[in-house]
Amino acid sequence: MAATPPIERIPTFVEGLDRKMEGGIPKGAVVVIEGGAGCMKSTLAYSMLHFNALRSERPGMYITIEQPANEIEAQMTHIGMDRRAVPGLSDRLSFLDLGQVRSVIAQLGENEEEADWLASILGQVKLHIASHPTDLLVLDSLNGVFALQRDNEVRLPLFHFVTELKALGLTSILIHEVATNQAGGESAAGFLADGIIRVERKRVDESVALLLSVTKMRKTAHEHGYYPFIIRHGKLEVVAK
Repeated sequence: MAATPPIERIPTFVEGLDRKMEGGIPKGAVVVIEGGAGCMKSTLAYSMLHFNALRSERPGMYITIEQPANEIEAQMTHIGMDRRAVPGLSDRLSFLDLGQVRSVIAQLGENEEEADWLASILGQVKLHIASHPTDLLVLDSLNGVFALQRDNEVRLPLFHFVTELKALGLTSILIHEVATNQAGGESAAGFLADGIIRVERKRVDESVALLLSVTKMRKTAHEHGYYPFIIRHGKLEVVAK
């Protein structure tokens, strides 16, 4: 019997995290990063794009719904991830924001209240990758899209969106803000995703610590613990116990 070929993986480049899940995220997977407000979900997702573009020359696309692209870029530059600091890096790391999606919907003559926002975003992704090969994609955030989606109907559009991302061969990170008391994977996104990375805040005496856990990752023998999650010198790190 022929040996099963190894699964190709995309590293997160978060210090200490990849070795807890066999080297990274399976290529082509759709992974949800979930957690409460202020848990560095966007920073974690952007860091994956930034360091894959920097170290492995994997092109990525960051879609921001809740903030303009220039604000996200300024925030990440402030903490040490400047895509313009290395020649060629900005060409491998692209942005799409809500303003650009709205412009396309207007050009098509569609009513925003009736638009299928996930389908519109997907159309923009397809146009982009037709001329700019892309390996990784981040959507920040599902909550922003759900707030715009007509009649708050999300399950079927989300199913089609996830299916199309996989068909395109993208390794995708979907950011989802959830209540702190909501168990991991309870949302529609959690059920559809191949993986869930959860970040939580925990009060320790008079300070607040962040904890990270890989609660789900298909095709991966991953650890299930919660580990301190920090940023140091512009790099994210999971501190092993």
